[in-house]
Amino acid sequence: MSTYIEMTNLSETSMCINGKAEREYQGGAKFQNGDTLLARITPCLENGKTAFVNTLKTNEVAAGSTEFIVMRAKNNVSSYWVYCLAKDEDFRNYAISSMIGSSGRQRVHEKYLEDYKLPSISMEKMEKFDFVAKPIFETIRLKSLENQKLSELKDLLLSKLATVGE
Repeated sequence: MSTYIEMTNLSETSMCINGKAEREYQGGAKFQNGDTLLARITPCLENGKTAFVNTLKTNEVAAGSTEFIVMRAKNNVSSYWVYCLAKDEDFRNYAISSMIGSSGRQRVHEKYLEDYKLPSISMEKMEKFDFVAKPIFETIRLKSLENQKLSELKDLLLSKLATVGE
C-alpha cells in the first residue's frame, strides 16, 4: 500500500494537498516531498490546480493521477522556486498554449514545457530565495494540517451532538 493523490485532492486556491488515499500502486505519476504537482488536463490547469508536496513521510514516494506533471528541482534550484514557477502566469499561459487533444479533454504536452525559457538567476539569489521561502512554506504546511485537524474535530463534535438529542 502506498499514498495516492487524486486530482480532487488539489485545490485551485491553495498549494496544499487536501486528503489522500492508501492503495496498491497501479500506475500514475510518482513523486516525493519537495515536488510540485501541476495539472496537465483542461480545465484543471486553467483553474490553477497545482500543489507543493510536503506532507509525505521522509523518503516516501507517493503516486497520483496520470493527469499530473511532476516538477522536480534539480541542480541547486529551490523546490519552492519550482512551485512559484508553476504558479507564474506566463508559465501557465505557455503550458496552456501547448494543449493538444479533443475539446474538453485537452492536455499539456510535457516535452513542450522543457522548451520554456527560464529566467537566469544567480546561485546566490536562489539560495536567498530558498532561505526566505522555506519558513513561509513550512508555516503554510502547518496551518493546513491544523485546519484539517480542526475540520475532523468539527465533524466529530457535530456527529456527537446529533446523537445526544436522540
